[in-house]
Amino acid sequence: MKVLFTPHVEHYTIGMVQHLSQYVNLWILSASRLENLSRQILLPNIKKAGGIPRFLALKTLPKLLFDIIHTNNSLDGFWSNVYDRLIITEHGWPDPSLQHESAKKYYIRESRALLRLHEIGVPIITISNFTASMLKKRFGVKCYKVVYHGLLDCFKAKNPRTFKKEIPTILWVSRLVPIKEPEVLIDALKILKEKYTTNFKAIIRGDGPLKSSIECRIKKFGLTDKLSFIEKVPFYDLPKLYESATLLVHTSSYEPFGFCVLEAMGMALPVIVPKCGGAYEVAGDAAIGFNPHDPLDLAEKIYACLITPSYYYKFSAKSLERSKTFKWSETAKAYLMIYKKFL
Repeated sequence: MKVLFTPHVEHYTIGMVQHLSQYVNLWILSASRLENLSRQILLPNIKKAGGIPRFLALKTLPKLLFDIIHTNNSLDGFWSNVYDRLIITEHGWPDPSLQHESAKKYYIRESRALLRLHEIGVPIITISNFTASMLKKRFGVKCYKVVYHGLLDCFKAKNPRTFKKEIPTILWVSRLVPIKEPEVLIDALKILKEKYTTNFKAIIRGDGPLKSSIECRIKKFGLTDKLSFIEKVPFYDLPKLYESATLLVHTSSYEPFGFCVLEAMGMALPVIVPKCGGAYEVAGDAAIGFNPHDPLDLAEKIYACLITPSYYYKFSAKSLERSKTFKWSETAKAYLMIYKKFL
């Protein structure tokens, strides 16, 4: 079986390709070379061409060479025009109203493509029960199947962590866009500093259109000496970032899945997440949940984790145990069964 696959975020792409390649002849269609992955079809990098090379490749290659086309957004799938061999994985629900102004045009096109493909019967796979419910609620799209992501070995710690007597580091990993709600973190850190007089450091790993406003908020609240941004970290250096942290905070109540939450759990970090959304689903009983959009409750949860070593150890152990349930081998087998059904 020969499969054409379009990439998504690195963790997903690497995990899928490494494990699916054991069962099928998998080729990646990409605009840039992905390290340590063979069988790549590289699109030409032509200035001012925009998405034309991708459009042409998706229009021509599937008809000539491939048994299954697996795209990771609906727009790519729509362009392929080979709907009887097409599988879509939606990694969220393309609601333009939840997006920054700079991204709304893309999400309008994506939502239209999704609705058209669903209308003609293309199977839509998604990544969490929460995302499936939002696709149904927002677009009337009933997903064919929910398939969880796995966790790569480089994010697997051997043992739970004990709380160290040093200045704790609070880690936040995501894009600086409205749906990720970064302002909730900043407001919680202000409370942590003023109400609890806790000494801490915080790291934001991420970029996006809200960065300037978040920097202004940090300065306004007097957090400049406590909070720092870091540039994009190469994927295989991410485990070191998690190792350097004390705990992970995730603030998005609309998170489709939450790769950073899963990665942090694999590295035995306690994870503090809103009591809703895909991140809460992924964290399961390992979640230290806070009320969505509530910085005071978030600050209380961070403080509780930082002052009680036994509580910290308990949730470190829970994170590690929960992360073991996410296996790329199982994800690949689930997709293989889907491929065979629609071949």
